[in-house]
Amino acid sequence: MNKKRLKEYAVSYSFLLPFAVFFIVFTVIPIGYVFYLSLHDGNFLQAQFDWVGLKNFKDVLQTPDFQNAFKNTFIYMLIEVPVSQFLGIFFALLIKKKTRFSHVCEVIYFLPMLISMVVASVLISYILSNNGPLNLLFQVLGMKPISWLNGRFSAKMAVMILELWKGGTFFIFVYMSAMRSLPADCLESSRIDGANVVQETIYVVLPLIRNAIILCVTMNTIWQFQIFESVYMLTNGGPLGATQTVIYEIYQYSFKYYRVGFGAAASLVFLLVILLIYGLENLLLREKEQTKRRGENV
Repeated sequence: MNKKRLKEYAVSYSFLLPFAVFFIVFTVIPIGYVFYLSLHDGNFLQAQFDWVGLKNFKDVLQTPDFQNAFKNTFIYMLIEVPVSQFLGIFFALLIKKKTRFSHVCEVIYFLPMLISMVVASVLISYILSNNGPLNLLFQVLGMKPISWLNGRFSAKMAVMILELWKGGTFFIFVYMSAMRSLPADCLESSRIDGANVVQETIYVVLPLIRNAIILCVTMNTIWQFQIFESVYMLTNGGPLGATQTVIYEIYQYSFKYYRVGFGAAASLVFLLVILLIYGLENLLLREKEQTKRRGENV
């Protein structure tokens, strides 16, 4: 290799050096340290950790709290992801045309994104409290008030409402941007052929924003696995563990019960589960897209 080629390689790789350093310091080393902790027992108050091998991983899989937390997390994911995507597409369809009404709606939809999850949790907690505005409305309508945060099912609903309101609005803007960038001739052709609004949406709009749907579904799936603040602020995992999530339990065991090794093992197990779900989801969505393209080519 001559000096000129060597210099070109050196210059090229020098641009990657800052990212490589950042990746090693903030990703590789922390994950390696978490793996180290997962093989030991102890807490940060001790001078050293005791080697326990794979015992923490075995305990994670056998602990009822984590089994319940995994179940709740999957329930959140299976309900939140399709509902938030449906609502995101629905509201994006309403405001895809730029009008005064759409500009007002954009401002309203954008407001939840401006406040933190803590503030949003306090607000929703007040609205759903026993003497809150929602129960007062129920009483005016002659309905029984609901103790939202004290029932197992209703507490789950409260967390889902908060997650939908706080995080679901993001997808409205993604779908709205995708719809506004669609070629006008495709939509005009469908109208000339006599397609109504529903047919145009199903057979024209949705296929054309397929990539945006894949992106939003993937992002939302990962976000649902990371639910923590809403549970911590609204229900604290209760009642009777009905709203526990995996991230919440990792926090509890690591920083409340001081079982750092157990929490590290749980986080690695959870990481593997997320990667598996992401891989399967991505494979199914991509396979469906490729199958549709083959059908179109035929």
